[in-house]
Amino acid sequence: MNDIIKTINNRKSLRKFSEKEIKIEEEKAIIQSALRAPTAGNLMLYSMIVIKNKEILKKLSVSCDNQPFIASAKMAIIFLSDYQRLCDYFEMSNVKEYRDNNNLSYDYPELSDLLLGTEDAITAVQNTVIAAESIDIGSCYFGDIIENYEFHRNY
Repeated sequence: MNDIIKTINNRKSLRKFSEKEIKIEEEKAIIQSALRAPTAGNLMLYSMIVIKNKEILKKLSVSCDNQPFIASAKMAIIFLSDYQRLCDYFEMSNVKEYRDNNNLSYDYPELSDLLLGTEDAITAVQNTVIAAESIDIGSCYFGDIIENYEFHRNY
């Protein structure tokens, strides 16, 4: 069995983290691994929010179903489908003007693009946890962000 398959098979969700600090090179490698995940149409329809602030991690531990392990994490990365990214891309690229000047039609980003962004985010998350595991940094998914998005969006 190769090292990648071993890493995938050894990965587990942790709810108690080491006190060991995450080195900046390790953090960069983890984030770079997320960015290398395949995306729909290479549009990368997701965003990542890296959180290392202890106060915010503490608030997340309460707002995400009172899961104290979140407060003890050295960092958390929130992945979200980012429909606005595609809308901004179309606007910055002057797609509407190009269409009008060249007598073309186009569909503005559609709701289905939101689902593509969700797929992109999930794929990036998986790359992230495998990268972290490969350098002996534990991880745990927590999906409670979506349940309280009205509260979380204010951070």
